[in-house]
Amino acid sequence: MSREKTTKSAATNNILLSDWLSEKIQRTNFALTDFMHMTLVGHRKMEKLFAISLDDMQTFKQQIGPKANPMNLPFLALAPVLENPRDWQTFVDGAIVSPKVEKLTSELPIVDQATSRDVFHYNRTYVQLLKDVLHMSVVAVPLLGISTELAEYIKSLPIARLEMAIGAVRFPLFRWRFDDIHFWKEYGAGWLTDESVAHYLMRTSPLSAAALPYKHAWTDLRLERSEKEILARMMMAQGCRAKTASNLFNLNPTKARTTYKEIHGVSSPCGCNPSSLTWYVQRSAHRLQASVYVWLYRSALRNDANIPQALIAANDIMAKMFGKNLLITADRANHLTRSMAMDSRLTMAGCRSCATDYVLSNGEGKIELAKDFNCPGCNYQLSPKGQASKRQ
Repeated sequence: MSREKTTKSAATNNILLSDWLSEKIQRTNFALTDFMHMTLVGHRKMEKLFAISLDDMQTFKQQIGPKANPMNLPFLALAPVLENPRDWQTFVDGAIVSPKVEKLTSELPIVDQATSRDVFHYNRTYVQLLKDVLHMSVVAVPLLGISTELAEYIKSLPIARLEMAIGAVRFPLFRWRFDDIHFWKEYGAGWLTDESVAHYLMRTSPLSAAALPYKHAWTDLRLERSEKEILARMMMAQGCRAKTASNLFNLNPTKARTTYKEIHGVSSPCGCNPSSLTWYVQRSAHRLQASVYVWLYRSALRNDANIPQALIAANDIMAKMFGKNLLITADRANHLTRSMAMDSRLTMAGCRSCATDYVLSNGEGKIELAKDFNCPGCNYQLSPKGQASKRQ
């Protein structure tokens, strides 16, 4: 392999979520929820383990429109039943049975042979997906809805060892991720939007954005010029202006403009860079998307991505989540993350009702107190009805 190819591989490895892996997450969402539904029909006592009732599951299956929102995003709609690596060690390492594993095993109803076989089959499907995403994406932890500790533990194990170990597990290793009563209220009313689903993804994740690293400095980067050019090209492909990319990577402005035109077929837009910090909290959708971006960006940093890699990874997932409704452009994303790293005019704080971390303003233009903050998700401002009321 040539030096150029090696450099390109190192710079771009695991940053973008491939279409193949995104589709595999979606297919697994449908496969595992179908299995949960079939199992609940015959064994209603499994409702507590799956964190979903048979009635809710049937409602979910019948309403095709709202169902598409959580199932077709590049996020797993399931969460692990065992969130602590110590519980996994019970069957992986043959350690003393943990209280959680012992409790789940004792509460499991007697099932027929076909269901027992299916439990093993879908446990293997779930574990294989965890391994694939953990090794192929720097934002795997938020995509999978697991803790950083569990992610590191599973990633460290060979897949053959995991598959051998789960043969002894009698209960499903996964449950419904959106175990929130408000989710079902919005689902039943047909109010789910990409923004409201994004709220529930953050709401049910064990990963707190406020607790993640964010103060890395661009000056700490030690990148070869070829790496800078590769990363700059990737950012411009995502819509970042040539001026922004040349400033970030200290590249020739003329060459950056030429590269932008090669990619998009038009000249890079001119004008001032984003400067308003209150814009990110001006409307509910702005605040939601800014919060999701920070959550993804900081997750990538926590997973050893450098700053441009984290920006590119977050841009990629945001585009897959919000599509034509994306508000946080690559230029705004850069402004948001740099501003939050440099001062405290924007901060992250938990909603006083659901504890989900959101971007809050703490600057001269607008001061928001964390103790008084109710997020747009809890106020139903992300649903079509809530957004219409806000406009009125």
